[in-house]
Amino acid sequence: MKSPAQGYALAAAEKAVNGLLDKGRADLACRLALDSARRLPSSPVLGKLLEKALSCCPDAAQAKKIYASLLALPGAYPGHYYWLAMFCKRAGDYAGMKKAFEGFLRARGRSEPLYAYIACCTLDRYEEAFRAAEEVLDAPDAGTVLSRLWNPWGDRSSAMPRGFFPARLEKLAAARLSPELEPYRAFLRGALLYYTGDYPGALRSFDKLPALPAERYGWMRFPAGLAALYRLDFSRALKEFSASEKAMVSMVTSMGRLAEVYFCTGRVAAGLKKLRGAQELAPLWARAGLLAWEGQLLLFAGKYKESLAPLGEGARRGDDAAYCWRGAALLRLGRLREALADLDKAVELFPTDREARTWRTEARRLAGDPAGALADLESVLAHGPNNWAYINRALLRSDAGDEKGMREDFRRVAPEIRRALARAAGGRSVLARLEKASELALGDRRDESYFSYAWLRRAAGRFTKRRVID
Repeated sequence: MKSPAQGYALAAAEKAVNGLLDKGRADLACRLALDSARRLPSSPVLGKLLEKALSCCPDAAQAKKIYASLLALPGAYPGHYYWLAMFCKRAGDYAGMKKAFEGFLRARGRSEPLYAYIACCTLDRYEEAFRAAEEVLDAPDAGTVLSRLWNPWGDRSSAMPRGFFPARLEKLAAARLSPELEPYRAFLRGALLYYTGDYPGALRSFDKLPALPAERYGWMRFPAGLAALYRLDFSRALKEFSASEKAMVSMVTSMGRLAEVYFCTGRVAAGLKKLRGAQELAPLWARAGLLAWEGQLLLFAGKYKESLAPLGEGARRGDDAAYCWRGAALLRLGRLREALADLDKAVELFPTDREARTWRTEARRLAGDPAGALADLESVLAHGPNNWAYINRALLRSDAGDEKGMREDFRRVAPEIRRALARAAGGRSVLARLEKASELALGDRRDESYFSYAWLRRAAGRFTKRRVID
């Protein structure tokens, strides 16, 4: 138990570090957070404060050295191993990530069941993982953890290596589980299939989930809603997110996804109303993300000026994704220098964020930096095909006089997008079609089928009611 003096010291450290971060002094915040953590290495509060500060000045090599020094101190907080694993993941050091997870599981005792769940899922220790998930659901603050229960590997900071998810599927199928934990197998198998892009297979796996108390296990339906979204099955998506909305763990995030269903089916006002309702119900920790989410939908709807207020407040409260979307809004408003500053920050925080790099490509092209723009595109395409990367690379090739390369990239764009661009350009040249893309998509560069569906239908002047439930 903390002494009163320790409690005051922790509160003072939090206030000072957060104050420095608010002022943009991440370097000083990192030093202060590290000094505080070294004085009391067993403190979870200071451990999480240090991770927050280090994430604002990301240097994976330096972070590894810092955590190695902290973990050598007597009584060090086991969560330092977890944060070390996260920095290794962001740097693409997957062997280092696994080693850090193993260290955490040896040291944790009964602490931090969510971190144990993530570590055990990564290491294919599924019986332990699912027992840890049950501990998480029993915790009083379980509402903070939805994204890591259905998505144990995936913050926005990195993509996992090729073959990672198929390997987890194989190990999960072979895992021995206690009978009461079997529903987790169907759930996680569905989530893994969703990750691999096998949305029909994912939905078939979720269909095998037994009837479970919605208040405790409704969150298991959340990734089923995502799989339905990617299949453009908005009716099922509405059903699944409505089910996951019943669980406290997933209520707020499900409301956000329901807002996206409304948005993608042409009901923008209903979507914004749902999202603002979620903000009223959400605990303080969730409001930054919901503000950014509201700003994102406004951006995608072409309401750039209106999006700046929620995105600015979301960024101020600590939502990292807000930098990408605010940068995009500023770019669409013609404020190039400010846009580049935000997009540079977004990429600095999450180097493998494809959306942020796509937007920075457009900003760099406008700023007369084709080499920088091309470097961002190559980073995007290193993780797989991307329509917006092909569109932007085609434009860069056109700028360079490479008409053949421009046409080759245009042919790589999804057929339904090519058709929409041809209609919008009135059958004119390939370059004219490419230049229409940004106009039609407004503020959306997500390259996800359900958002593409929204702007393609909007561009055609209609929304289908197929697969939509009011």
